[in-house]
Amino acid sequence: MKKSIWFIKAETNLHVGNENTSSVGLIDKEIQRDVLTGIPCINSSSLKGAMNEYATSEANLSPEARLAIFGVDRGNGIKETQKGGCLFFDAQLLLLPVQDDKKLYRLITCNEVLDRYVSLLAKMGIKYSYDNLVEALVKCGEGHFDKKTDIVECSQFEENCSDDDLPIIARNSQMGAGNLWYEQVLPHKSVFGTFLVYPPVIEVSIKDASKSEDTMAEPANKKAESKTVSIDMAEAINKTFDNKIVQIGANATIGYGYCSFIKVKEE
Repeated sequence: MKKSIWFIKAETNLHVGNENTSSVGLIDKEIQRDVLTGIPCINSSSLKGAMNEYATSEANLSPEARLAIFGVDRGNGIKETQKGGCLFFDAQLLLLPVQDDKKLYRLITCNEVLDRYVSLLAKMGIKYSYDNLVEALVKCGEGHFDKKTDIVECSQFEENCSDDDLPIIARNSQMGAGNLWYEQVLPHKSVFGTFLVYPPVIEVSIKDASKSEDTMAEPANKKAESKTVSIDMAEAINKTFDNKIVQIGANATIGYGYCSFIKVKEE
């Protein structure tokens, strides 16, 4: 299996909502968080859905390649669910922007977050050291992440990720007054880390439209002719997502969730 490491950098404020919780406090719409650590994340299902939507509506990706990567659900004339060949994993928050007295902002992280990410990569068979990760984050941070001063204590990072510290934005319905709610966001410039796992090549069988131009004239019991196409998975994924802007989460119409995808390593 081939594996690739990716950074996801929020270019605008990000709200990937947690629909499984109901808050009795100030926040009406919370963001997704890791179920164990409570650190913000993007669940793999939300990430896959956003990437699939981008591949369908924005990217010049062939139907065969899209089927190989994402699969297809049953419905809309499709009789059977077909599983995609790519495995998606949660995107973990690695760098959080915070205000700073000396510059507009700085990006912080903690050793526990970095160690956990490197450990997960190792368990999935991806060789990537702590030092390599830090250097990649320095590059991604574009001068706002200093490995000497911005790797803070775990308690401080957790505090900066808490409901008390993350931005909460008041929203109002366009339909009129009386519909005010409060929405939690991750600030732009936040950086997540994820990885994908996929076979080098997948063969996809699809109906050959060129062989059935007059479908009304065909006998009802005639099977549709199909063709098999070999998809180079790494080429399809890299061409579609590397250095591209993908919208993730809610509120696309007001500019939320536009994120850069950056491939860090492939093996």
